[in-house]
Amino acid sequence: MFEINDDHGFFVPCSNHSLNLCGKHSFANNPSCVTFFGSLEALYTLFALSTHRWDVLVKYTGLTVKRLSTTRWSAHADAVKPVIQKFNQFVEAIEALCDVEESVETRGAAHNLLPAICEFSFISFLFFWGDVLQEVDLAQKYMQTPGITVDMVATKLRALKVFLEEQRTKVVDNAVQPALAKCEELDIPTEKRIIRKRRLPGDEARDAGLSLQQETKRAMLECLDRFHMELDTRGKEVNDILLTFSAVQPDHIICANDEEIQLSVTKLTAVYDELSEEDLCLEIPRLRRHLQAAEINLEEAKHWTVLQFLRFIIKWDFVESLSYLTLTLRFFLTICVSVASCERSFSKMKLIKNYLRSTMSQSRLSDLAVLSIEHELTRQIDFDDVIDLFATMKTRRHSF
Repeated sequence: MFEINDDHGFFVPCSNHSLNLCGKHSFANNPSCVTFFGSLEALYTLFALSTHRWDVLVKYTGLTVKRLSTTRWSAHADAVKPVIQKFNQFVEAIEALCDVEESVETRGAAHNLLPAICEFSFISFLFFWGDVLQEVDLAQKYMQTPGITVDMVATKLRALKVFLEEQRTKVVDNAVQPALAKCEELDIPTEKRIIRKRRLPGDEARDAGLSLQQETKRAMLECLDRFHMELDTRGKEVNDILLTFSAVQPDHIICANDEEIQLSVTKLTAVYDELSEEDLCLEIPRLRRHLQAAEINLEEAKHWTVLQFLRFIIKWDFVESLSYLTLTLRFFLTICVSVASCERSFSKMKLIKNYLRSTMSQSRLSDLAVLSIEHELTRQIDFDDVIDLFATMKTRRHSF
């Protein structure tokens, strides 16, 4: 609505939500990955259904399992990590639940899960997603940093794309090789059974398909390529914003020549008519002179953020001489980077949702979440008057 009613408005995607969708869609159409995450969730369900099963898990592994996050996709890393660390012990814990002394339900669930866990494809994806999710989780937590700006988000997303491009083959090999070693250690077969299909009556031919290792590698590469494609597609809006504000990007401020400054400023003033094209073209070189006068190395300033340039202008009281440039920097810094609060990594929301969701309404749950998130401000509020008013309204004794 803002974009429709205001000529200066433009769509800014939530960076956290966009990255979340990139992760979800990277494996959603891959049956092997869907099966892997389903088995991982079944592992949590097996041990979480009773305190006895949980005690068996802790006894054998010394760790606890996490369920797959339904909001922040990169938090799947918390579910993958303990299984990688103590895979053998997890297998022993499942085998312990197969004992005849256990209930029929427990034995049945453990017997069904054991073949799914002790399988080459599962172990390979365990190492594969362990590496990928770690990188994505670090990126998503970085994008929740207070004061982060669009240019910083774009840089982090580019770094993630470089990881997917340059480490593509290495990530797959680093998953398959440990999986082969683990399968050899536990005597788990690494090749699928050969399927024979009848082509013609009286004729039997062996299916010349891919081996299990080849299929697993292909599925992994498919996930990485899909992830990269999603980042390109969903990062387009961020790149468009940076293109519009190219005039105030650090490397442009420091290195651009007069012709490049003119082109970038023209592009910016076409969107914001309150900015003076002529003055902006003069103020960018003027800022360089101010930086040199303050004995700041221009090579170092190339690596500044947009926020650091604005802080420099305010600190040295150059706002009057750089008025339009200051206004442009403020326009850029007011662009919201992330708005999807449910996909943040803080623990308060998880605690409230897990333990209180079944006992209260959605509105009260949301209010409690806000109070927990803004705990510093909450502690500064004086609730005494509110408590006294509430007590007066609810008291059963009235003065006559």
